[in-house]
Amino acid sequence: MFLIVDSILRLMNKEVLAGIVASVLVAGLIFTPLLVGQSHVAQAQAATSGKTKKVLLIANEKVVQVAPDDPLHPGGIKYNAMVFNGTVPGPVISLTQGDNVQITLRNDGKVIHSLDFHMGYGASQANSGPIQPGKSFTWTINNPAPGAWFYHCSADALNGIWEHISNGMYGGTVVHPLGETPAKEFYMVFGQLFNTADQGLFNGTKGKVGSFDLKKFIADQPDLMLTNGMAFKYTPSVGKIVKIPLNNNATVFKVKPGELTRWYIFNAGPNDGVSFHFIGGYQSAKYGYANGTQRLLTQDQNDQVNWIPVSGGQVIESTFPLPGVYVGVDHNMNHVLKGAAFAVLAVNNSTAGDQPPGTWVPPKASSFVSGEQQPAAMKMMSSPAAGAKATK
Repeated sequence: MFLIVDSILRLMNKEVLAGIVASVLVAGLIFTPLLVGQSHVAQAQAATSGKTKKVLLIANEKVVQVAPDDPLHPGGIKYNAMVFNGTVPGPVISLTQGDNVQITLRNDGKVIHSLDFHMGYGASQANSGPIQPGKSFTWTINNPAPGAWFYHCSADALNGIWEHISNGMYGGTVVHPLGETPAKEFYMVFGQLFNTADQGLFNGTKGKVGSFDLKKFIADQPDLMLTNGMAFKYTPSVGKIVKIPLNNNATVFKVKPGELTRWYIFNAGPNDGVSFHFIGGYQSAKYGYANGTQRLLTQDQNDQVNWIPVSGGQVIESTFPLPGVYVGVDHNMNHVLKGAAFAVLAVNNSTAGDQPPGTWVPPKASSFVSGEQQPAAMKMMSSPAAGAKATK
């Protein structure tokens, strides 16, 4: 065998040999970084010396209001939803780079539920697995990378996942990078709803409480686009000359003119992407990625629109230069008509803690972990001494 190989090599010309050598070198250049760069995998899976925060998410089913009483939805719309901690979306979970998080999912509902964290690196960290009614499961996610990470119910190992997400079982996790610039921060989740009882715009449900409509879902015909669980939740009206009231009880987001704001915007889908745009404001998007042992965020500057795919999250920064009303929208106009818009008021008397309920995000290095803790955080902020402890 050796003689045969030796004879073949002797017949090869220098060009062929050079080509083989070049191929080996190229292969080395291609594959060596992949092997060397795997160090971040071990780092992501290993516990760190940072804090280990604890989170309890309770899965259940309940009736929620998903549209206000307005000309587009006469009488308002209620829906048989699935929820984490009683709300659509579930609460924002806030960590700082280097933190670990211990998650407990408790199923207080009547059907199987589960959790899938997109920030989890490895099957054992990302997924809880199916949890039967009355049961719970606890696990730890170690050192997730910075960014905005979606979480959702996966039902019974994907069986029914489409219904559980459509029904409201989703939320977002924020992992603050260590070098993050302070800003006023907000949590926003877009989601689609497919309702058996909804008879369309200007008709509503005639007082009936609907549930998931599989036919509308398959046809991709959502009845509503929700902003943090409700169509037009933060939009009082549209129109100036011909005004259409949309939500008499709407709260709006408040910022100071010229203030840096940071928006953690998630798209639950489950079918369509969100083309996000601030009317009257430039925006910059940050993207998470791993580079060797570094876990970083890159940034696109001065965008007019940012695409948020289904189950994706974006960290979007914007400054609203002058006093007045700005609007955040999914620039798909079909979606705007179904509820995908919210108002932002730039006003000088805005304060650090006036985020609408459910939209406050615990800041970098905070002792708090959930947006549900806003009342306690605001109370602590009102005391200078206590406020200092909250950010150690």
